[in-house]
Amino acid sequence: MKLQIASILFVLFIFNEFHSFAQDRTVIRLDQELNPILEDGENHAFNQILSTSQDGSSLSKIFDLQNRIISQTKERYNEELGYNESITSTFDSLQNLITSEILNLDNGNFVRVFLDNQVPVSRLEYIANENYKFFLADSETPLIESEENPMDPTPAFKQKEFFSSISKTLKYPGEARAARETGTAWVKIKVDKEGNAISYSCLNESSIHISLANEAVRVIKKFDPKFKPAIGIYGEPVAGSYKIPIRFMLD
Repeated sequence: MKLQIASILFVLFIFNEFHSFAQDRTVIRLDQELNPILEDGENHAFNQILSTSQDGSSLSKIFDLQNRIISQTKERYNEELGYNESITSTFDSLQNLITSEILNLDNGNFVRVFLDNQVPVSRLEYIANENYKFFLADSETPLIESEENPMDPTPAFKQKEFFSSISKTLKYPGEARAARETGTAWVKIKVDKEGNAISYSCLNESSIHISLANEAVRVIKKFDPKFKPAIGIYGEPVAGSYKIPIRFMLD
């Protein structure tokens, strides 16, 4: 999926002018991680509005609690090219466009353009079963090409090493075992621009037994994972985050 940056932005700017004549409208409360809030008392940070236009396209808009738009996504069938696509734009707190993306929903291919002061400065391309390619400005020569998304922290440890450590250190909490509590704890690791893990938290601690959340954080913290840092929109090392699931099962 080779799309020139100018044509990408043309499509996306046209999309930004799109006004939906909604037939159905649903409002969903989201937490800080943009996950739906399932229970009262959870941290309400954003609102998502889902609607359907008269042409059958679906539209999602996410607003913060000051009613500033954070992102909008339109999903539709592209009749000209013959595939289902998703067109997404994200905005900063001043409502400036900061990223625009076209995603092929059928195969996962995408092009994502990054902007600074409304000017395109870089882009990330991905073709399914191939490498990610990161380009500066309108260059056709990738600055970075890798199997993993370079804009996310990349583990500098081997999976075998990680699973070996977890199997040796994980202890099923007695309280959770007695209550027959199971589930998957998602641990978020904040990674600095040197690739060091600097903090750990369980993203879904409100939906699983607290002892399982605490144990998942403990074993990953004990492993002390190292990472290759993420890159920013100019290709520079930046801080980021990484998520690891720890599954708890009982016989």
